[in-house]
Amino acid sequence: IRPGWFYHPAQDAQVRSPENLESLYFTSVGRNSKLLLNVPPTRDGLLHDADVRALRGMRERLDRLFATDLAAQARVRWRVESATAAVGEVILPRATTVSVLDLREPIEEGQRVAAYRVDGFDGAAWHTLVEGSTIGYRRLDRITPREVQRLRVVISDAVEVPLPVALRVFSG
Repeated sequence: IRPGWFYHPAQDAQVRSPENLESLYFTSVGRNSKLLLNVPPTRDGLLHDADVRALRGMRERLDRLFATDLAAQARVRWRVESATAAVGEVILPRATTVSVLDLREPIEEGQRVAAYRVDGFDGAAWHTLVEGSTIGYRRLDRITPREVQRLRVVISDAVEVPLPVALRVFSG
């Protein structure tokens, strides 16, 4: 049995654990993709209880993780620096520990970001929290928990003039 999975004898199959499903969520939805669960129905046309428990467990984990956007009351400044670069600064209401960043492009205008970085200011200096290549509809980045007062989204390359990127911030 693979790590993060458990065996269900009635199905003669391996079932993903809630923790494993959460990880799958981050590597699919969190990477601008679709979440494909591959949960087959039983011969009676119903979802098996083990699958339902795992899916509910995942939903509970995600609900807890995304319950409070720490940047909901933040002030945001956005400036375009060139045809392919921009910077957005998020000033948090108070210093807070962050561990998950949720970035989103206005996808109805097309996916533009080709390279980005998010920095955090701890009161003394800026520190790079994460770097990536695309954002698209949604990009979830788990980072080493760090207390910050401000965040800076740096778009260093884009296929068109970058539009403001939404940033939600979580501790979890």
